Amino acid sequence: MKNILGFIRVCGVFTTIFIGVFSLALLYPFAGRKFAHRLFMALRWVLLWFVGVRVSGPRLDSIGPGILMANHRSYLDVLFVPTSELFTVVGKAEVKRWPFIGWAAQALGVLWVKRESKASRSKTRENIVAAIKGGQTVVLFPEGTSWEGPQMLPLKPGMFYECAKHGFDIYQWSLHFDSAKTGFPIGINFLTHLWAVCSEPKINAYIDVRKVPITNQNAEALIADAQEWWKNSLAGLSASYPARDSGYWPDDRRSIEA
Repeated sequence: MKNILGFIRVCGVFTTIFIGVFSLALLYPFAGRKFAHRLFMALRWVLLWFVGVRVSGPRLDSIGPGILMANHRSYLDVLFVPTSELFTVVGKAEVKRWPFIGWAAQALGVLWVKRESKASRSKTRENIVAAIKGGQTVVLFPEGTSWEGPQMLPLKPGMFYECAKHGFDIYQWSLHFDSAKTGFPIGINFLTHLWAVCSEPKINAYIDVRKVPITNQNAEALIADAQEWWKNSLAGLSASYPARDSGYWPDDRRSIEA
């Protein structure tokens, strides 16, 4: 039965992705970002329905220019951003060259980064700063990579320093699943991971948000404030909704959990 469920869901996921990517690719460069964003927001609920994930938790009442930051669990995380307002995502530069998918991402206004390149990371920070000064809200996962959790890997501090320097708001949210199979650590094949997630009868995603954005001219104080909130938020979610199958995916980074 699980294999049948997994097969149906995986087929549904790829069908939805194909329709969405093709539609967004056709929109680029003819339609504006707002229309592309509305299409993405509609498709994300279809994807979550096919994957079998039910979402619970509050949403941000309103957002303004700044950064939406959260812990990072997997490639699914962008589907849970707790707002319907327009936001900008940072993506891997190699995706930009992919047929259709790259075009769709450009229709959504993705900012590109080569994570292995220091020069590219610096340029991306400049692009993020320019985007925020232009009135955009950028989604960022400051761990820089995803994993099972329940707490966070050490944070990449670069954008915290930029936020302190420019006085940008940081909107914090956190994400927790009641199945550790959703975690997507380094070295796991995408299709293997997707099959494991889609074969689960039901997965619940729990969101927490910090209602008031934080800002501070002192970067170290800003990082400490953000870390403390995430620590308490994720501990509370994990205690209330324990994750089954902890350690399902091999990941030797558990020893450095913050």
